[in-house]
Amino acid sequence: MKRRRSFRYLVTTGLFFILFGHLTMGMADAKTFRLVIGAGNPTAAVWVGTVKDFFSVEVKKRVEATTEHKIEWVEAYGGSVAKLGGVLDAIQDGILNVGYLNYPFEPTKLFLHNWSFVLPFDNPDVIQLAKVAKRVHEMVPYLTQVFEKDYNQVFLGCGVSNSYQLITTFPCATVADLKGKKIAAAGPNLPWLKGTGAVPVQSNLNEAYTSLQTGVYEGYIMFADAIMAFKLHEVAKYLALIDLGGNVIGAVTINKDTYNSLPKEIQNIMREVGGQWTMEMAKASKAKEVKAYDIFDKSGVKITRFSEDQRMAWANRLEDIPNQRAQEANKKGMPGSEVYRVYFREMEKEGFKYIRKWKID
Repeated sequence: MKRRRSFRYLVTTGLFFILFGHLTMGMADAKTFRLVIGAGNPTAAVWVGTVKDFFSVEVKKRVEATTEHKIEWVEAYGGSVAKLGGVLDAIQDGILNVGYLNYPFEPTKLFLHNWSFVLPFDNPDVIQLAKVAKRVHEMVPYLTQVFEKDYNQVFLGCGVSNSYQLITTFPCATVADLKGKKIAAAGPNLPWLKGTGAVPVQSNLNEAYTSLQTGVYEGYIMFADAIMAFKLHEVAKYLALIDLGGNVIGAVTINKDTYNSLPKEIQNIMREVGGQWTMEMAKASKAKEVKAYDIFDKSGVKITRFSEDQRMAWANRLEDIPNQRAQEANKKGMPGSEVYRVYFREMEKEGFKYIRKWKID
């Protein structure tokens, strides 16, 4: 009897130590990963706001729900760590662990990623655009692999915008109204103005309000939700609806060293949420666009829609800028023609027809 009790004691004690050992090992392996996440624009911009409210929230929630680990985010939005045009480098150097970077502010390093910025009168439907942008990034490996190869980071998801319009301090209903006017845009957008008679000015949203207010320029090519977020309608009371189309405007990436230091299950969550963020951002953009037009109406903004004839007149004045970009990219060893051909093919699958047929050699 004594031997049996001793045996049971040994077995029970052994099982306790085995179980306790596994528990303490699990506790020892569990980590809190403190990561800095940021962007050059403030969270008022929907592309940054959804990084804060969807991407970071979902990653944290899923990590804590499905793994032993935790994520603690240190927020660095609004250029507090990296200004516009500096986010790619900040992520590469690990100053930011995760960040949203704007394609148009990396015109050299992300030359081909700016393909849609030299494609005026593109699809104005942000949901269709998001679907196509995701597929193009998946179908043309260069677009994601270059981040790892050249910039020490891992691509997680791409961002898109609503259709670009024109907010001005003067009435504008035709192409002729642009003659001699100083019109601002992000750098890659500037070719959209060539042939219109406007004076192109490179700028960014962070400085647009003051520049419009003080007359540095008289108009800004931008989409409605950004016009609203940065309150440009307060200082420019005319909005010309031209539907220059949406753009593939940026990406969320993670520093490669940071990524490699994370457990596999967290890596998978990062990629999963990054892919979902693209569509969440598109939905949020669409909702904000609706809200923006309501605010414009209540704020006394005078809205004019360009006729199809005027849109066509604008499109036909432009050089064949998508093909020029494709050929420049090809010469740099990038798959320029491939990107545009895949993009156009996928847009056709969505049922979109271009007002001008752009030729790609």
